Amino acid sequence: MNGIGNNSSIAGSYSPPPKRARLETPADSGSGWSITVSDKENKDRPSLRDLSLLSSSLICRYLKLRDIRSLKQVCTYLNNTIKQDNALAKAWYRQFSSSHRYLLWTTITAKNENQLHDWLKTFTNDKALIDSLTNRRQKSVYLPALLYFTKTNLMSECERFNLVTKTIIKEDDEVKSASLSADGRHLVTASIDHSARIYGHKADGSWEKRAIIPHNRWVKSAIFSPNSQYVVTASNDSRAQIYGPGCNKRWKLKAIISHNHSVKSASFSANGRHVVTASWDRTAQIHSQKDDGSWELTATLFHNDAVQSAIFSADGRHVVTACWDKTAKVHTLKDDGTWEVKGTLSHKGPVISANFSPDSRYVVTGSKDRRAKIYGRETNGSWVRKAIIHHEDDVNSATFSPDGRHVVTASNDGRVKIYGQKANGSWEEKTNTYHKDGVNSASFSPDGRHLVTASKDGTAKIIGQEADGSWLEKASIAHKGCVCSATFSADGSHVVTASDDCTLKITELRRSHQLFAATE
Repeated sequence: MNGIGNNSSIAGSYSPPPKRARLETPADSGSGWSITVSDKENKDRPSLRDLSLLSSSLICRYLKLRDIRSLKQVCTYLNNTIKQDNALAKAWYRQFSSSHRYLLWTTITAKNENQLHDWLKTFTNDKALIDSLTNRRQKSVYLPALLYFTKTNLMSECERFNLVTKTIIKEDDEVKSASLSADGRHLVTASIDHSARIYGHKADGSWEKRAIIPHNRWVKSAIFSPNSQYVVTASNDSRAQIYGPGCNKRWKLKAIISHNHSVKSASFSANGRHVVTASWDRTAQIHSQKDDGSWELTATLFHNDAVQSAIFSADGRHVVTACWDKTAKVHTLKDDGTWEVKGTLSHKGPVISANFSPDSRYVVTGSKDRRAKIYGRETNGSWVRKAIIHHEDDVNSATFSPDGRHVVTASNDGRVKIYGQKANGSWEEKTNTYHKDGVNSASFSPDGRHLVTASKDGTAKIIGQEADGSWLEKASIAHKGCVCSATFSADGSHVVTASDDCTLKITELRRSHQLFAATE
């Protein structure tokens, strides 16, 4: 089978177009135009049939996913060309930032044919479909688009997930965070026992401890770089540490980042060449990797109170810091390599979370004033408030989906709220999900169609978006204590949960057995 970029189709064979078809814009679009495919009486007039598949493909490149879906529904002729060109999958893929597309690409290309087969098999028993996807020899830039788009649709059709616990790791004390590397080969944990641990995935499916990263106080977080080559930790001992690969599958210390107070967060830029740390010493620090592999301090960003978090934008040209001085600040990289404050986003209470949208045009903040706010960057570079999301208690986290069209907030009031952006740019509430206790975090899957929550009630809930745009709870992962963090693997097939019951779990998502039986 040819790659997706070579006009192959797995959606069905081509059928001749009807004599006449009419395309009309949905009533709420307001554009008022229509397209008519001419019949024999109008043979001298231009027709959609006169467009080659290549021309139709070029047109689809300039349309958004929702527009292509509308065309597919109302025009039989374009429906066939959209199928042949896999235009929906391509448009879905184009929604993401270049760094996220690269992540999806590397995740797929890291799998061999058998692994891809198993990855798809968890949500379909259609052998012909699986073979048509996994046997593609001629890969293209759009191959991950077709694979992810297919599996995402299969997952969205599933009303309930069957959960399979693949791994349970017991640690010596409360586990504050746990996450997988992008290639799925390593796992890192952050614990209250003053250490972070790196595990490696063995051929038999088990995990073995590869490194212990020591600290003098409890470790707040530990995450991998996007290329899976480095780990950075953040600890209450006023240090962040960067570890990288050494000899014989071992990891070695590459750099120590020192602050004058507790380090509350540490994260990489999208290209993995920079690290930003946030500290209660009222500063955020940016360290950059030199050509010889060492790390050096390149910038210090200042606030008037403790800095709770600091995050790079996807393009690496901005950093947003969340602070107890009741502000979040957007810092922008100047041409001379220095950073300047371009936006100050205000709340009535300490800001404890701030994140960029994938296109770097929006920021969402979460505050102890019981609000989340969405800000947008204007053409003159200023930042203007676009929406306020209200809760009844502290907002612990607020993040965008990978396509930037949704925001999810998590609050101590036990609620998780999902907001979606409308065609006119405004934001509206889509759904509420409830827990029996406060929610520490909520984060999206790589496909943007699912999210997982982490709650003090001992559960992590998996919520998925249906074909009609509604959101539905599809599964719940249980622990014996507070779930401190919950994240998806880079391929969206597993969820990693960390708990103060001293365990972490790796849980695989599968289609319900009942649905399999119904289609056999």
